[in-house]
Amino acid sequence: MLLACTSCDKIIDWAPIDLRIYVHDTSGKDLLDPGNDNTWAEGTTLTFQGNESLLELNDTPKTKDLPAVYEGFRIEKDGDRYQMVYGEIYGGDTYRNEEFIIRWPDGTEDIISLTRRMNNIKVSAKNIWKLNGEKTDFPIVIIK
Repeated sequence: MLLACTSCDKIIDWAPIDLRIYVHDTSGKDLLDPGNDNTWAEGTTLTFQGNESLLELNDTPKTKDLPAVYEGFRIEKDGDRYQMVYGEIYGGDTYRNEEFIIRWPDGTEDIISLTRRMNNIKVSAKNIWKLNGEKTDFPIVIIK
């Protein structure tokens, strides 16, 4: 019996990854808050692995069934502030400089990259996020 239990492969259920972004102006004003006239975000898109998603400006969370599966690019309320969220992205893969390209209505763009190193023996993963080529904290903050 001991041999049967120890010879089985481990099944690891990796948590999915959500890209989370706060957007402020230089004074710290939350540019995603509908009360702050966030109409500048209309038409904002995100491209990931060749798929382009239009930012959903509705900040009402979607209902979900288990297992949790969100798709697309949306605004969600996070406590007293708002954030852009993209995902869910499969958490069980290694990613090497995988790019998320945000195109703003004013013609500018920001490029976020994810490098994810997996260690299946230790059952751990390390994410490294970059904003426009510079290492950044997560969640990501973009100042417009």
